[in-house]
Amino acid sequence: MKIEEIKGWATSHDKLLFSVGCVLLISIFVLHSLSVNYSSDDGYIAFQYVKNLLNGSGLVYNPGERVEGYNNFLWIMLLAGVQRLLPTVKLLHIADVLGITFGALAILMVCRFSRMVHQRVTVLSLLAGAFLALHSGLAAWATGGLETTLYAFLLFSASYSYVSYIRSGKNGFAVPVLFALAVLTRPDAVLLFGVTLIHASILHLKDGKPSKAVIIKWVLIFLGIFLPYYLWRYAYYGYPLPNTFYVKLGGSSKTKYLRGVIYLLDYLKSYGTFVFIPVLVLLIRRRRQMWVDYFAALVGVYLLYLVYAGGDGLAFFRFVAYIAPLLYILVQEGFGDLYERANRIRFMPLAAKAALTLGLLLSLSVTMRQTVFPMVFETRMRWYEPHSQLSFPGTGDNHYLWFDNYFVDRQAIAAQWLEANAPAGALVASTPAGSIAYHLKDHNVIDMLGLNDVHIAHTKADLGKGRAGHEKGDGKYVLSRAPDYILMGNVAVLPFPLDDHSIEDKLILKSEHELWADPEFHKQYELKCVKLADTGVFQYFTFFQKRDLAAATASNLSNNNTGRTK
Repeated sequence: MKIEEIKGWATSHDKLLFSVGCVLLISIFVLHSLSVNYSSDDGYIAFQYVKNLLNGSGLVYNPGERVEGYNNFLWIMLLAGVQRLLPTVKLLHIADVLGITFGALAILMVCRFSRMVHQRVTVLSLLAGAFLALHSGLAAWATGGLETTLYAFLLFSASYSYVSYIRSGKNGFAVPVLFALAVLTRPDAVLLFGVTLIHASILHLKDGKPSKAVIIKWVLIFLGIFLPYYLWRYAYYGYPLPNTFYVKLGGSSKTKYLRGVIYLLDYLKSYGTFVFIPVLVLLIRRRRQMWVDYFAALVGVYLLYLVYAGGDGLAFFRFVAYIAPLLYILVQEGFGDLYERANRIRFMPLAAKAALTLGLLLSLSVTMRQTVFPMVFETRMRWYEPHSQLSFPGTGDNHYLWFDNYFVDRQAIAAQWLEANAPAGALVASTPAGSIAYHLKDHNVIDMLGLNDVHIAHTKADLGKGRAGHEKGDGKYVLSRAPDYILMGNVAVLPFPLDDHSIEDKLILKSEHELWADPEFHKQYELKCVKLADTGVFQYFTFFQKRDLAAATASNLSNNNTGRTK
């Protein structure tokens, strides 16, 4: 056989293995995401901005109030654009399709990157894609309604384009464009663009490539995309940073940083500390490819940022999912390095490879543990949620696998009742601010956590002692706005009724506790408990309403006969 024929066969073999591998991994990821089918209340905050933008109220949470209660501009614009094109499709379904699509694209890009740096395709070079297909955080947030997979895709694509340019000198314009799009998706991507510029400058000092002119061009292209957006958002909202920054990151404290460290340690614990040991082995190797140090710098800087931010208050380690493609490429190369070392062992190389393979399989199983194990081992993984007195994964009338899916639906039930019975234009105060606001059509919502409220966001708080993003509140301010309804008890749509005594045990977070401690609150508001159904997990809706609204609400109940919700 001629050498050309051998090369042709190898190329065809690689293409086939690559194609089959990518299709298999993407299929696993799609099935994983659809099976998990996770929903997040914060996703509905983005939906609320999309809803108001499309109905002509502007990019706002409440019509008439300009508050930047989001930090995922590009994601919201993308949702709004597709919703405009497909007005009959539910926004949740659009978000699911886009989230899964970008997750699949991230896996494809990771596999393509592996093929580029290795110049051939092996099972081991598809390992990072396998980790991502099974990664609980990436699969859960693919349907979580937020920008997670879009951001992960853009960050990796931008980093990929940089490495590709350094290796080939082609398509350098993609580097600043993709990083700019990532920053429009989440502002913290500017940190990784900064790392890239520093890395490029170091390479320039070493061998003159990339040139100084190229680096300056990247900065100008980036600013040409980002600055017009920034000037618009500053003029529109009036603050230099998103409202979410002031809620989650404003100020500094040792306790906040400690919470960030604990967040990362919990990730290592949940996803297997041993999974990342090969990365350390890879990084102590003297001769490393340029891109390994670059990716390690990106991951390291982002992890330091997570410590500064104090971690995240949402499930499935969302913040780490953003950099999962970068992180697990390093894991893949670490395992590859260990296999290479095993080949050089004189005694028992097969035993060493068998041990590595066992560790690799264990690593993959731990990576999917948070999502797959509750579906497979429901009884063993079941936990009790004391507020609702329900267990998850559910049993009997409770069919919910995840608490957050149940939580989103219980707010929708409350919104349905308020839409049917509250006077037109009534103002509602609530601690959760996503699903409740999105499912209300004719009522503004006071976000008692402050993500969508300028006053609460700028109040002072000792951050780090509570759940990230859930530490601020101001009961007196909420009372001063005289809402018609205050949904205490974290929107108390429960399988059982509550009275003045029992609801006190259901209060959560700062605003609710401060309201309860204020005598004026008890003078101005009275507790109402409405029966919605005879069975199921949504039988009773307990809330507080202004005393002078009692007659109007009673009249609506009588006229509409909508006291029960199916």
